[in-house]
Amino acid sequence: MKKYIIGILISLISTTSIAQNGFTIKSAIPGIKDGIVASLMTAENSENKEIAVDTIKNGKFTLRGKLSHPTLCTLTTNNLNLLGNDQDTEKIHWTYTTVFVSDTTMTFAASAYDSIANNAPIGKYFRITGGRPQADFNEYNLSGIKPLDWIKNHPHSVLSVKLANDLIKGGSGLRKLEIQDIANLISSVPDDTERLSEFRRNCEFAKRTAVGEPILDLPLFDTKKIANRLTKIIPKGKYTLIDFWASWCGICRSSIPDLKTVAKNHPNIAIIGVSADSKYAPWINAIRKEKMEWKQYCLTIDGGKQLLEKYLILGVPFYIIVDPQGQIARVPQYVSEIDDYFTKIDNKK
Repeated sequence: MKKYIIGILISLISTTSIAQNGFTIKSAIPGIKDGIVASLMTAENSENKEIAVDTIKNGKFTLRGKLSHPTLCTLTTNNLNLLGNDQDTEKIHWTYTTVFVSDTTMTFAASAYDSIANNAPIGKYFRITGGRPQADFNEYNLSGIKPLDWIKNHPHSVLSVKLANDLIKGGSGLRKLEIQDIANLISSVPDDTERLSEFRRNCEFAKRTAVGEPILDLPLFDTKKIANRLTKIIPKGKYTLIDFWASWCGICRSSIPDLKTVAKNHPNIAIIGVSADSKYAPWINAIRKEKMEWKQYCLTIDGGKQLLEKYLILGVPFYIIVDPQGQIARVPQYVSEIDDYFTKIDNKK
């Protein structure tokens, strides 16, 4: 009896040790062909990093790796290896499935390979299971519940912290008290203390860049390479649109004609362009080519880092409307919102 109990204890210790050493994602997908490649990439930051890859053999794949904390990832499969030189786009098949990976054993199960949908993390005929974060992720996506309601009902969930973090990030349009209300919903998250700490830091930044708060300063320089500060270049007593952009950003460049329309429709506002370019020549060339007539500045290297950190954004384009008192009035997502906002302001005069 004593040996039996000791054996159970050893088994439990061994199992715990394996779980803590990393994650394992195994497949149970009938009809998946040998040679198809399965890959797992992080999906929470601007830089998606591949952390595991395997080629299907005997109808199965196994992805192994280790994460510092539960992380939202994308599990992809593709048949490119099976096509050889025949890369006919109609024959290429990819799948993309979002998964909340934690250091445990997980299973990707489907009734058939063709049943895996690309536009959903879970479906009637496929799902990934294993670990509390993924279980919550499955429940959330099946429920159709609003993010804020999920957070209120699951204050200790890793997913709740992820959703709360998304709600307060750049462009949320929230005010200071609204951000604090969201922060108060999250109490403790035993499964992801790292994410909780990040959320607490982000809440403090979000409150400082909330609607109604003074614009935060950033170091930059003008087209003549003369150093300046963001707070120094915003004119007093009028509404100002700050357009954070870059010469290499296609969306930014394609939005310039619409910004010109905003400038034409609302001549009383100021527009300031602030580039995230790291090289001087491409920035200047883009200004000339696009004929951007409003004042232009470029962030320093440190200024670029501060923009991402202070305003909790992943990149450009990013717009901020500053009121005549120098406070953040709105953080629009699209140029059409900018025109609508200033039209309402003009109609009130």
